[in-house]
Amino acid sequence: MEERQLKCFLAIAELGSVTRAADRLDIAQPSLSQMLLRLEDELSIKLFERTSRGVLLTEPGRIFREHASTILREMSRAREEIRNDDVFIHEKVSIGLPSSVSTLIGARLIVEAKKQFPGISINVSEAMSGHIRRWLEEGSLDVGVLYNVQDMRALSATQVAVEELFLVGPPRAFGPTDDYGIAVEPVSLAEPDKYPLILPTQQHGLRRFVDDKTRHNAFELNVAFELDSLLHIKTLVAQGLGYSLLAHAAILTELREQKLSAARIVKPVFRRGIFVVRNPAQIVTRASVRVNDLLITLMSDLIRQGEWLATRVSNSSSLTGVP
Repeated sequence: MEERQLKCFLAIAELGSVTRAADRLDIAQPSLSQMLLRLEDELSIKLFERTSRGVLLTEPGRIFREHASTILREMSRAREEIRNDDVFIHEKVSIGLPSSVSTLIGARLIVEAKKQFPGISINVSEAMSGHIRRWLEEGSLDVGVLYNVQDMRALSATQVAVEELFLVGPPRAFGPTDDYGIAVEPVSLAEPDKYPLILPTQQHGLRRFVDDKTRHNAFELNVAFELDSLLHIKTLVAQGLGYSLLAHAAILTELREQKLSAARIVKPVFRRGIFVVRNPAQIVTRASVRVNDLLITLMSDLIRQGEWLATRVSNSSSLTGVP
């Protein structure tokens, strides 16, 4: 199916006549009739009813007219996007970030984008990963950061890094620390009574990840409290009411200020991928591509500079419709 065929079909549909459409398009009427027949053969449907006064769209033809109009509009928009220069005027890009990532990179992303792309307006939404994924699927977001992409069907993801979850406790709970504020000696969760946990509910991606990793353990985690608020979890942990499992990005400030402490876990080890995700069905604009690339660059820079304790993925892998 070619763009020219779609334009010819729409002209015939508008004018209700192959002859008048041929005059408008400056095409010989027999050639236009043959083009229409080839299109109907390709689609295996009858697009028009022939009458003595011209042609009328069939029901499938009316449906196809809507799709043809949409295809031509998107093709025109795609040409404009790739031909435009980098002067962005009132372009908007929406980003979805989990709380831990947003705390670390959200403001930096807005500031850096303002410097590099003054005409782009960025809207950062901080939310649980389940909400971010749903917004991506609905087309409400241009770009999102997610951890779990194993059961995606309609989204495409680029892995940026792998990060580890740590056991987080009140100040000075685990002894001497390294340069990252992480205890020198690791811990094991094989003694669940020793570490009552404060975790998100099953609606939160982190909790589902933790449950999946521990499903086949010989012991069960001791979950004392469940709540879906990173701020409240950290507050309760700081007050000595329990421990939690969090990434370094989520507790970076508290470690520096010695309001929390953290230790590596050796049994089991919790590592998860970090992905920048898009919806392939969304319209791709030059502005969204620029912001997507800037987000990946900033994340990689923070890891390289030691501000984010995670491992970069050197050859970023793109995943679409991950099973």
